[in-house]
Amino acid sequence: LLKNNNYEITVISDSIIGSISDEYDAVIIAAPTVDFLGSEIDALSAFLDNDGKLEKGLIFFADATAPYLTNFYAFLEQWGIAVNEGIMFETNSQNYMPDDPMTLGTYPTSSDNDITRGMKLCITGYNVPLAAAYESEGRITVTSLMSTPESVVAAPAGTSTDWTGADEYEKQSYSSVIQSKMEN
Repeated sequence: LLKNNNYEITVISDSIIGSISDEYDAVIIAAPTVDFLGSEIDALSAFLDNDGKLEKGLIFFADATAPYLTNFYAFLEQWGIAVNEGIMFETNSQNYMPDDPMTLGTYPTSSDNDITRGMKLCITGYNVPLAAAYESEGRITVTSLMSTPESVVAAPAGTSTDWTGADEYEKQSYSSVIQSKMEN
């Protein structure tokens, strides 16, 4: 999809990442199932720092079937992004795909953000509940860009589409897209 939209993609297929070239603008981590080593977290930090120039990005897509990734999630929390356990389950049938309450609508939290401007809705599926760990700390500012309505529960991982236990959980709005930025 990214290549079809004129992005240049390079797959880093090393089983252990020692460094990330500064020629890249962003790193995409999609559905990791194995936790990162300390040296890999250091490589991500060095890439994002970019010799103090910043201007690099990390895009992360969580996977509800993945085990808890202690090191990686601690790294994200330093950036203000908390990855919670479970899977988002929509209880309002008007906001999910037929017969699939885990494929649901999420909505921009603000109309004045450059990234979400003009968006009305995004259909996403099998999301891990996210939260901003803080709004701002030091030079880091954290913003929820997209979130669910307050009719969603964080169901246990492995929940099926015909699950009937939602009434036992607290309904609330969850972030589905969070941006964390460090200012120079």
